[in-house]
Amino acid sequence: MGDPTLTIVGFEQPKAQRVRTSATARHRNDRIGEENVDRLQLSEQRLELAGAYSPTDRWTLSLMMPVVHRYVSAVNLAQADIWAPGDLEFRARAVVYRDRKFAPQHLVGLIGGLEFPTSSVERDAEGIPLPLEFQAGTGSWDPIVGASYTMFSDPWSVYLSSVGLFPTRGTANTKAGISFRQTALGQLQPWKFLAFQVGVELRIDQPGYIAGVRDPNTGGHITYGTLGIVALPHDKILLHITAAVPLIQRLDGAHEEGVGITGGLIYEI
Repeated sequence: MGDPTLTIVGFEQPKAQRVRTSATARHRNDRIGEENVDRLQLSEQRLELAGAYSPTDRWTLSLMMPVVHRYVSAVNLAQADIWAPGDLEFRARAVVYRDRKFAPQHLVGLIGGLEFPTSSVERDAEGIPLPLEFQAGTGSWDPIVGASYTMFSDPWSVYLSSVGLFPTRGTANTKAGISFRQTALGQLQPWKFLAFQVGVELRIDQPGYIAGVRDPNTGGHITYGTLGIVALPHDKILLHITAAVPLIQRLDGAHEEGVGITGGLIYEI
């Protein structure tokens, strides 16, 4: 059987010819701008449809396509209700070290990928492109580079990753800043069918630019604390839900992010 740890897509140990599909729903709130001056408020719901294939026990290839709903309200009571595709993402994950071939306890991996400019340009009621933070994607070709470490020691497991996104010029003559994202996640699985997760997610962003001018409300860093549950109601079906609560916000300008909720279903073919 190998390692019985419950893992969501992206955290699992590659297994030759393994195919997994997933549907993940995300909700978050965001506020940008000065209150009573130019504040924009965002409520976003995102559905991510993905598939992952491991041709060998060292490689995993994945594709993810988001569909995004965004409701934006401005201080002048203007509103925008947007449905749009996001940016298609391809990732390849390679295991470069494992302590043993069968049921390894330690895995070190390298991550590479690319975000494709499949999102549309969203505009306000006057036809002006919305700030980059409110677009469904960057609309640019964005390379992805990173590394990960996973430890399995039943009933515990630990996942660490560091990933960098390097956006190019994209939506409405904008350029998002380079973004570094770090994840530290611990999991306790007291039963075969249920696991509990606790973790920290850190994001560090460089500022973005619009037509060569810095967007004052972009850049900085934010740290989230996360709590999650993973359940196995069927041998081929995995369910998961996670809440991410901002613990430290040091975002540049007038920018505040709210609690994020993620829930999803994974089906192993």
